[in-house]
Amino acid sequence: MEDQKVLPDESSVSLVREVRAEEDEEDFRSCCEDDEVWKETEEVVKEEEREELDEFSVNMFFKGISLADTGDSGSGFSGIGVVMERSADSPVIQVQKKLDFYVEESVADYLAIMDGLTEAVQNKIHRVYAFTDSASLYDQITSEEKLDNPLLMALRERILEHTRSLEEFVLKLVPSTNLLRPLQLAQVAIGVISCSVKGDKSLENCSICCEDKLSLMMITMKCSHKFCSHCMRTYVDGKVQSSQVPIRCPQLRCKYYISTAECRSFLPLASYESLERAQAEANVLHSDGIYCPYPNCSVLLDPRECLSTRASSSSQSDNSCVECPVCRRFICVECGVPWHLSMSCEEYQNLPLEERDAADITLHRLAQNKRWRRCQQCRRMIELTQGCYHMTC
Repeated sequence: MEDQKVLPDESSVSLVREVRAEEDEEDFRSCCEDDEVWKETEEVVKEEEREELDEFSVNMFFKGISLADTGDSGSGFSGIGVVMERSADSPVIQVQKKLDFYVEESVADYLAIMDGLTEAVQNKIHRVYAFTDSASLYDQITSEEKLDNPLLMALRERILEHTRSLEEFVLKLVPSTNLLRPLQLAQVAIGVISCSVKGDKSLENCSICCEDKLSLMMITMKCSHKFCSHCMRTYVDGKVQSSQVPIRCPQLRCKYYISTAECRSFLPLASYESLERAQAEANVLHSDGIYCPYPNCSVLLDPRECLSTRASSSSQSDNSCVECPVCRRFICVECGVPWHLSMSCEEYQNLPLEERDAADITLHRLAQNKRWRRCQQCRRMIELTQGCYHMTC
């Protein structure tokens, strides 16, 4: 099933959207164990997606990646990779570049397709069938709506200018597994993986699985230890699932902690987002974080952040009372329960566990006002109407 869209003012320039297979996205890079998998991937592309090509037509696979420096989201490394296939008797065209400055990955994707189109025009290509795994890039290029980001807006206009010089331009949204070759070019450009000569079959040993893998399949950490991409993905996923973050390098006795930016270079999107969530939760928990006690909320809170905003947003004056920023209800951070307005934290903590819900607290407060007493045996409230304070159950 395919959806097609036509670029503005160009009936001959269409864009095709293919259904993105979620399982392919989840398995991204696990397929990258050896070159046999690459060959299988290429077979699928040739059989299912490849248009009839001639010397003036290309299938263009492009990818941009960015790796931010630890603790600084505004600096790092960015690179692009483009692979253009022509007819069987024509050589493959490749574009590989390390950008002079760091950009967001969404911008890197734009620069990759723009450089690819520039190269295609210079090689007198008339028809380009482009492939991307970025749903946002696809939507932004096919949409006539104005973009909020002025940089992306300008890049989109530049890309559309290139497409208008072509007889035909088709953009397809495909699984990330179809973009392993341009991804490798971009990774080599910024130094995430080492460069290998075309056809190089040299092997390196992965200390996790203890197997020899192609050098181009190895990931080099900033601590200089190398592991195959499949093992690193499995290792990081396991640490995330067991909430063991930050994640230390798997090399024995290595004390280096792998940054989330490094993980981004080899993790599929879903795994990377899970890592970010686990890291955020760990940061809050390490700062004495608590979960909202209300069952229909349960968001993870940073009490210090809530207390810092309480003065202007809450009428409560107790230092242990905060307002959940999500459900807007009051919480006692000292006791980790819904706010007990009618009693102090000490009084609340002296209550038996079975008498700490909201109804019991209200009853307890009412008993204090009415001077009721609780039977120590049956726990029922008794009101003294006459006689002494002696009670018999």
